Amino acid sequence: MEDNRVRIRLAWNNCEFELEGSQQYVDTYSETIKAFTDILKASGSGQAEKNTPSKGQQISIFEQSQPKKATVRTNSEGLEIPSSFGELYYKAPKSINKTDIVLLASYFIQSQNNENTFTTREVNKLLRDHGIDLTNTAHFNKLNQDYKKVFKMRQGQYKVSEEGVKHLTEILR
Repeated sequence: MEDNRVRIRLAWNNCEFELEGSQQYVDTYSETIKAFTDILKASGSGQAEKNTPSKGQQISIFEQSQPKKATVRTNSEGLEIPSSFGELYYKAPKSINKTDIVLLASYFIQSQNNENTFTTREVNKLLRDHGIDLTNTAHFNKLNQDYKKVFKMRQGQYKVSEEGVKHLTEILR
């Protein structure tokens, strides 16, 4: 598998800015990079004296860029799906049980997937990445199958049923 890594390094006087990672990761800093290069251009031409720090003075280019707004998609049932699982999980009530947490994570992964399916491994990884450590994700997925909220597509691949989506819609209201 080829690793498409991008590296950007800008140096100015005794200051340096370096960024390395995947193209997607580097793209998240595009506003910061643009602000930094604008400062460098302005200082080189002597135009923007007020934006250029004098010796020993510090500036912050992070204050100039606006944070990206999270995109929200709405499915056909009217359930809004934020671009990050953390935002979706935050919408759920604190009293949500473990089976519903697994269903929520399953639906989030399914909505991000071109095949509209999920695996228990993906659900487990997503939950652990967000600090939610369930000892047996497969057990809770099996319970969701028993409650007809999830069904098996093929070996290892599952899909949230219409009943499961309706249940999530009720929970997230």
